[in-house]
Amino acid sequence: MSVARTALIVFARAPRLGAVKTRLAVGLGASGAVNIYAALLGHALRLAAQWPGPRYLACADVPSQIYFQQLPAAASFDVVLQQTGDLGTRMRAALADALACHASALLMGSDVVDNHLEDLRHAGAHLQGACDVVLGPVADGGYWLIGMNRDQPTLFESLPWGTAQVSARTLQRCATRGLVVRELPLRHDIDEPADVQRHAALLAVLPRLPLA
Repeated sequence: MSVARTALIVFARAPRLGAVKTRLAVGLGASGAVNIYAALLGHALRLAAQWPGPRYLACADVPSQIYFQQLPAAASFDVVLQQTGDLGTRMRAALADALACHASALLMGSDVVDNHLEDLRHAGAHLQGACDVVLGPVADGGYWLIGMNRDQPTLFESLPWGTAQVSARTLQRCATRGLVVRELPLRHDIDEPADVQRHAALLAVLPRLPLA
């Protein structure tokens, strides 16, 4: 199976003042938070645009969909709406929709500062081997990427989203179900003011998208 048959989905919302990175805004203000997110989003789209297979940009709401449909950096993506529900429901639905049309699917977030194109390539390669699920963990206990060859709805049910238990709980569920998992190298997302300070040099050189 070629990675060109693997769909890549990016979860994102438009960089609107007051609508993104609310935890960052507590320490940096709404303006500081939205500018950080615009940089992270630019980085995510630049990586994903180099994926050799189908590319989807799954938008959190209709204003975000309109923003991305008009954005040159998103021109190579099929811009779609996420379904309603909690994060797990929306992620599972996006993956299930992609797997109905493609041999395998990867789903990535848009708030990681130090992931690389090689991470995506390795994730796609894992799914071509004896692997059921690929996971890209982040240092705070979550994950920035998940991929699979078939629908795995129970991996997304009733997880404590936004906590340090998400990745560990997901791995436990995979083990219980006998699923073969491959993990990517640990990366870092930007959720707290301390994360901005820690990764300031990387953030400073990321491509920044225009605000919505």
